[in-house]
Amino acid sequence: MKKTILFVVIILFVGISNSLICQEINSISQARKDNVIELLNYRFKGGYYTFEKIFLQNVTYPPQAIGNCIVGIAIVSFRVSCEGEVYDIRIKTPLGYGIDNEISSFFGKTSGHWNTCKDEKYTKFEVPIQFRLVGTETNTEDALLILEADNPGYVCNSDEYYIKKLQKLINKGKNKRVLQYIDIMIRRNPYNTEYYEMKKKALGGE
Repeated sequence: MKKTILFVVIILFVGISNSLICQEINSISQARKDNVIELLNYRFKGGYYTFEKIFLQNVTYPPQAIGNCIVGIAIVSFRVSCEGEVYDIRIKTPLGYGIDNEISSFFGKTSGHWNTCKDEKYTKFEVPIQFRLVGTETNTEDALLILEADNPGYVCNSDEYYIKKLQKLINKGKNKRVLQYIDIMIRRNPYNTEYYEMKKKALGGE
């Protein structure tokens, strides 16, 4: 009887710990998005919601990306001078298949849509943009902007599918093969530091 009670207590403790970790991660994610929204409200003419509207009207999901089931979060960093000029556009987590070009082209054309400022601290931006396909289960917590398109005629693999693949290959010690799946998960959830640690170990790092 005592062993049963102890087992239940352990299960409850683990469950509560995992719940608290998830809450902490979600709060960090929300704080990150809130900071970007606040900055866009100050710098972009019309604020965040106008920025989002213009983005969704002008950026398309490339057919080749849809056909190859490319989903993920592109973290875009760029700067907007206090005079309103956009420069130094970088895709920190490129998705390829035409997506990065769509993003860079959009941001390059926003010059003139920005309010002026008097402090350089309001010139640096980092925006997480998610490209998502209907029916594909993937992380949606970290994206500020979400562009969704119809699937290519079939439902693409979920995050869980690739995570199970990862676990099986890691258990078998097949580090070289595991890299392709780690890269997929990094594209899908670039804020998850566990994937970078897994990649480091797979490459032979400590």
